[in-house]
Amino acid sequence: MKTALLGYGVVGSGVHTLTKAQPEHGVTIARMLVRRDIEAIRAIATRDFNEIVSDPSIETVVEVMGGEEPALSYVKAALRAKKNVVTANKLMLSLHYAELISLARENGAHLAFSAAVGGGIPWLTNLLRVARVDSVESLGGIMNGTTNFILTAMQQGGADFAETLAEAQRLGYAEADPTADIDGLDVRAKLALSCDAAFSQMADAAAVPALGIRHITAADVALFRQLGLTCRLIGKAERTEAGVAAYVEPTLFAADAPEAGVNGTGNVISFRCTGLGAQSFFGLGAGQSPTASAVMQDLIDTSAGTTAFDLARCNGAFIPDASSARHAYYLRTAAALPVGLAVRPLGKTPAGNACITKPLPVSALHALVQDCLAVGGSAFAAGLA
Repeated sequence: MKTALLGYGVVGSGVHTLTKAQPEHGVTIARMLVRRDIEAIRAIATRDFNEIVSDPSIETVVEVMGGEEPALSYVKAALRAKKNVVTANKLMLSLHYAELISLARENGAHLAFSAAVGGGIPWLTNLLRVARVDSVESLGGIMNGTTNFILTAMQQGGADFAETLAEAQRLGYAEADPTADIDGLDVRAKLALSCDAAFSQMADAAAVPALGIRHITAADVALFRQLGLTCRLIGKAERTEAGVAAYVEPTLFAADAPEAGVNGTGNVISFRCTGLGAQSFFGLGAGQSPTASAVMQDLIDTSAGTTAFDLARCNGAFIPDASSARHAYYLRTAAALPVGLAVRPLGKTPAGNACITKPLPVSALHALVQDCLAVGGSAFAAGLA
């Protein structure tokens, strides 16, 4: 199967290496869209996407550029040209998923994206399979390796957030602009895609409330340690009487919880079904080898003529109701709190008073944190699992 590769960064070069090392799968990178001259791939490189989309010998396009544009325009053009598309681009998919799925089916093409959630973890493919025969009641977990690295390092080394973020950037785990990771936007996009696989409807990503880890301090982490708890950034979606609640927030786990034992850039994502019960998937959620491996799996499936994503039903989008999920929180802020909110004071920290709250709707707590940030300058909250 002749394939074109859009992007030759960390993931793209990994995919190229895999296809060359495993010729038995019959996947050949025939063209590459690149922005710079790279001697090793000069013979197949181009800066003109039209050379790829107009070439009838190219059956499949692999998009690993990232970002919304020009990736979206290229993917749409490839699908209209009846070429299969394999992508790892969760941002683009979370914003344009229904349109792209529809376009693929109208043109008899496959659209596969195993690497968009969980890196090398076979998460979406298994979620799609189980949803055929069972009712998914809830899903979620650690979906971002960058924030998990930061939280692990703060827990184990005692460093503050800014210092640990800088180390993550130095090691290549965090981007120069880390907003998508540390504010929970990356997890939000992945959660929205997971909802379609589980519930046959895409969660409107913009409507999923997200608290990140930008405002966590070493003093917060020290308090968690005293309480025997570990903080992880979690994306979660669950069926409620009001529909489906979906949200992203830091969450505190007991030491024996699976999430507490996942360190560094690892991920763990789980689902719970009515009949099957709970299943969890552990592994590396980012990096060249895991992500390239997932892309390669999709390429092999596409070459064989069927992918797990052919099962996706995509019956529109829904607005998640975060007010229907509720639990207690750790809350630390310099702002004054409503009377009766705190049920267990935890004392002062350099950034404000800390407490455990009574159970609150997720949407209410998220709104409260934003209010505290607006008037107090600093606030951090984490749900109690």
